[in-house]
Amino acid sequence: MKKNIFIFTLVIITFSSCLKDEGNYDYTQLNDVTISGLDNSYRFILQVPQILTPVIKTDIAGDKLNYCWRVGADTLAKTCNFNYTFTREPVTPDPLTFDVYDKTTNVRYTKTMALSVVSPFYTGWLILANNNGQGELNFQSYETDSTLYQNIYEEVNKGKLTGTPVMVKQINYQDGFTGAYADRVVVVCRDGKSPDLDGTSLLKYKYIEDDFKTEGKPSLIDITAEYYSEDKVLNVVSTDGKLYCKTPGAMSTPEDGYFQFPFRGDSLSYRVAPYLARPGYNSYYYTLDELNHRFVYYTSNLLSSKVGPLQWDITNSIKTASHDTIPGVAAWMGGIMYDDDVYAVTNNDGKYWLYRFSVIWDGTATLLACVKLPEGVVNKDSHFALHPTSPYLFVSNGKKLQAINLENLTDINSAVNDLATYDGDITDMQFAYNKNKNVNELGIAVQTSADKSSLLIINSQLTSHGAIIKHFDGIKGKVVSICRKIM
Repeated sequence: MKKNIFIFTLVIITFSSCLKDEGNYDYTQLNDVTISGLDNSYRFILQVPQILTPVIKTDIAGDKLNYCWRVGADTLAKTCNFNYTFTREPVTPDPLTFDVYDKTTNVRYTKTMALSVVSPFYTGWLILANNNGQGELNFQSYETDSTLYQNIYEEVNKGKLTGTPVMVKQINYQDGFTGAYADRVVVVCRDGKSPDLDGTSLLKYKYIEDDFKTEGKPSLIDITAEYYSEDKVLNVVSTDGKLYCKTPGAMSTPEDGYFQFPFRGDSLSYRVAPYLARPGYNSYYYTLDELNHRFVYYTSNLLSSKVGPLQWDITNSIKTASHDTIPGVAAWMGGIMYDDDVYAVTNNDGKYWLYRFSVIWDGTATLLACVKLPEGVVNKDSHFALHPTSPYLFVSNGKKLQAINLENLTDINSAVNDLATYDGDITDMQFAYNKNKNVNELGIAVQTSADKSSLLIINSQLTSHGAIIKHFDGIKGKVVSICRKIM
């Protein structure tokens, strides 16, 4: 009973104290700050200065305000205007945040913006040139308002390419451990070293030649890269015509694999051409064995990595040409993305022949066509680009661009279409296509003078007659290889 009386008394005292509190309090009215002039999201380019100028409306004196630009906990600047160059991609997915502090009240006003920071080498054209005997890697960026990065390999890696520049290719792969997708760039140099580069920064990881666990380090002339993400292997051709397969490690990444012995052959051995064709609906690669004058095939399956001759369907193959003996050497080979057909152009003492054969799942081939190309269509310096989805083969001859209708080979003269003549000799071509990423471009490298080249992006519709969509000039030297970088 006494305890209850005590509690009741305490409540009365407390309530009475509140009623008697007639103190005088000063309340500070907070100043209003509005931030405008900024977008809700930004996409910045590495190594490119970025300037943002916010508009601050407030009655607070300027010397009473502090500013902070940050990404997560990383402070980038403490000024009102943002003037910053990203040298690396942010390590967190946090937004770009602009804070305005009232130093008097310690109140913070904030504007957040979604942020992505990409490499200037994310999308665009890799361009490998020979500039007075020196290999130079350039990049025509689509990220930086069409900026041409000249000799970017030397600038990024502080060293020069060695040997004779041959080709540049992008390699897409999926990390076997993280599952993340990434890309690499390989520059093939004959009688030198072929650097394997990070696709984002173009920094060198290593040299491809150093991945060989053999006594000698072969010089490379060709490399398969298009299907690396599917096969988890990388195939290369050495200057002596041997095929090597990069054995993947446990993680199936470029870092943990290596090359060992060249592919086995049959009793005749082999010396393959530097052209490895793989049609879209087929799991095999095809090339020409120039030692034994025959078409051969192989698979990237490491349990059966053997180069062997095609088994021909004699019944259904054409009878007007030999399928067992292919005279001359290969000038080009390729396959259409949505087909089982393989195409090849051979050079037999200056006479050029076009082959077409189909291959089924067990490697059995049917020779569908073998036609002699008319004089003046192809020469020793010609370059080729097969349309990925349509039966057209684009062919260069000096300054001239032509297209061969591959479904009209019974009348080869009418199958050849003259499209355009440009201001210089065509030195390389590539058809870049990716349906999912809306990429459909025909790139053509043209040497416009003794020491300058241009990159042309061409409308691939035959009715356009080679109309130029984009024109990039000022490339030093002669372009030897181009590759559209797709991410």
